[in-house]
This record gives sequence, C-alpha cells and structure tokens, in this order.
Amino acid sequence: MIILSLNGTEIKGYGIKVDCEFSLPESDLSGKSSSTATAEEGEKACRLRVSLNIKYSDADDLKSIKLLSMDKDNDTGTRKIYNIDNQTAKAFGIRQVKFSDKLTARELDDAQAWLVSFVLIEHQSISEKVESLKIKENEAKAVPADDKVISEEASATTSQPTWLENVFAYLDEKLAGEDSATDEV
Repeated sequence: MIILSLNGTEIKGYGIKVDCEFSLPESDLSGKSSSTATAEEGEKACRLRVSLNIKYSDADDLKSIKLLSMDKDNDTGTRKIYNIDNQTAKAFGIRQVKFSDKLTARELDDAQAWLVSFVLIEHQSISEKVESLKIKENEAKAVPADDKVISEEASATTSQPTWLENVFAYLDEKLAGEDSATDEV
C-alpha cells in the first residue's frame, strides 16, 4: 500500500500512484552538423505526479487535498511548503514539496469515484542547495568594489611608483619641455 502524507496529513484515497520526474535538460550545440555536442542546463527540481481515486462518498477527502493545495504561508504569502512522507520521494531524496501546476478531479461514473491528480514540486533540492552554497562562497571571496577602490587609492599614496608610472612621468616631463620650447618661438 502506497502512503503519501504532507506535514503528517495523510492523502486519503485508493489506487495511489506517485511518479517522479527528474529533469536533466540539455541544449543542442550541433547547429546543422551531425555533432552530438550539447550544453548542460543544470539539474531541475524533481516533480512528483500523484494520481489516486476518491469515492464520491468520501468527498471530504477531495476537499482536504484542495485545501492543502491552496494553503499559503502566513509570512510570505506563497504556497505552503510541506514535509513529505512517501517511499518514492525518499528514494529520490525529496524532503519538502509544494503544490505546482494544477489539481484535477475527473468523474469516473462506473466506479462512483473521482480520478484525482496533482503535481508536487521539490522545494530546496540538493542541487539548488549546492549551487546556493557555491554562490555564497564566491561572494565571500570577492572584494566589494568600494573597498577595492579605497585600497588602490591608499596604496597609490603610500607605495613607491611602479616602473610604468616612472616612464609616464618622464615622458610627461619631456613633452612639457617641448611644448614650452615651441611656445617661445
């Protein structure tokens, strides 16, 4: 029996199926040649496509799923993030999800039930966390622009001129001497 619960609330129904999609998109770099060159476009968050049946007599179970999908975070006003308990989610290392795309319920008159389907998207995937840490590390290594300018100005006033600065100073002197000589004529 497949179990699916979000923040401890069990999704009730029968015939539950959870399919996981893990996207690894690539762009074709071959142009019009027969090359197989591609460019990786990163790892995208996993999507869990859930389908189940809910009997007409258990309409409150369908309402419960709808309310979960509509629930918002009070602080941010965005869709609520749920801790998920499901064997497929565990196998893919998914711990948190939020509702995405759409929630559908199709009537199955012969079974006196609804065929319910919805999509849960992974929140804070491992790839996303790794990328975020790399960005933070690079920001820590980078010197703020204002500090760099200040340090360059400070070093210019306290250090000896470089050989290039000496060459420019010499040329400026010589050119200034030639300009004053031509002005006298």
